Amino acid sequence: MHAKPRLVTLALALTLALPLPLTGRAETQPPGAPIAALSGDWNGDAASDAVLLVRAADGMADLVLYQGNPEEGLQPLITLPGAISAGPLAGSAPALESRGERGFAIVTQQTGFGRTPWTQAVTVAFRNGTYMVAGFDYDFYDRLDLSHYGGCSVNLLTRQFTLTLGPGNEAAEIHRAGPTEDGAFPLARMTDGYWPAACDDLMR
Repeated sequence: MHAKPRLVTLALALTLALPLPLTGRAETQPPGAPIAALSGDWNGDAASDAVLLVRAADGMADLVLYQGNPEEGLQPLITLPGAISAGPLAGSAPALESRGERGFAIVTQQTGFGRTPWTQAVTVAFRNGTYMVAGFDYDFYDRLDLSHYGGCSVNLLTRQFTLTLGPGNEAAEIHRAGPTEDGAFPLARMTDGYWPAACDDLMR
């Protein structure tokens, strides 16, 4: 039976040691403090794996992926130093979400301030013995111009994308969909600022 996603015991223990909850006042967290954690049997070997986001310096977070071992427990498999945006203000903390039995999403955001709040999700899936960056989603809107908004979704496994853009100033909505050269790649190669070319029109 597959393990259900849940908070990892290690991260929970660290969380209880903090003076404030993880959901509040992220700016008080020192480097090394856990921000988010998730567990699941993503590689299907009946041992729970885990992923942890840990606060780093300069508004970033490290990602650490652990592989479950029935005899030795969680063992570090992939570490990405400073690869995840983790701003110090409300509405900018990253999160982890389940994406079924074989994957999870790394969610980053800036929703607490600024004219154009945005949310981004990078989906990670276990495929052919490797953790792969398998999907990308980005959405934004304009607090002042309701006709200015956009969203882009890329399936990196199938190399297909969809894009919707409201250019603003009451201009007609733009829709695009089809194949893309953007493809899946190993999670171990992901760096801060990853952005698929299929979504470039959102920023023009």
